[in-house]
Amino acid sequence: MRESTYRVVPAVDKAARLLAELGEDEGLGISELARRIKASKGTVRDILLTLVSHDLITRDRDGRFRRGGERFDLTHLARPHLEALLDAFGQTALLGIVTEGGVEIAARAEPSTDLHMSAPLGRRLPANVGAHAKVLTGGADIGFDDEEYLAGVRAVAAPIIDAHGRRIAALLVVGFKERLDMRTLRRIGERAAREAAALSAQLGRRERVA
Repeated sequence: MRESTYRVVPAVDKAARLLAELGEDEGLGISELARRIKASKGTVRDILLTLVSHDLITRDRDGRFRRGGERFDLTHLARPHLEALLDAFGQTALLGIVTEGGVEIAARAEPSTDLHMSAPLGRRLPANVGAHAKVLTGGADIGFDDEEYLAGVRAVAAPIIDAHGRRIAALLVVGFKERLDMRTLRRIGERAAREAAALSAQLGRRERVA
């Protein structure tokens, strides 16, 4: 039965109009999209990042948004690997994608406990410090961080490599030092490396087909 009347939900209406503006060929920035749908940049940013978190759109390395693309494939393919790391160790697992001047948190899997490490989607991490830096710019196969980036926090990272051999992203697992001893961190690193290798292989197959 088709409803003849309904109440427009403003946020959903804006999200639908943003999706209508986005294509696969050319990314659009927040300012341009805000102008097109006549909404504030803050509101547009929040809606876009929400859509990114649900894998409905992707954010390019230059900060522009589009449908589909390499980043969409990566965040979509990464989710089962993030969940596997979370299930195995009970610590927050993150996908960090290389962007201009840093590494951006693009996906995450967090435990349901009240006390755990968290990072909002879209947050930029510095490119020169932390477990992610050791695998993305330092060339390590597994990177460990023992309170180097944040006091009281330990982390481990493994690189994601595309079909061209570029280190384009990393899987990270982060937790409080009191709950994450170095022996456990090494075990997590080994598992993270396996998950990252599997994800890299999936991404490579997807790129070759495309």
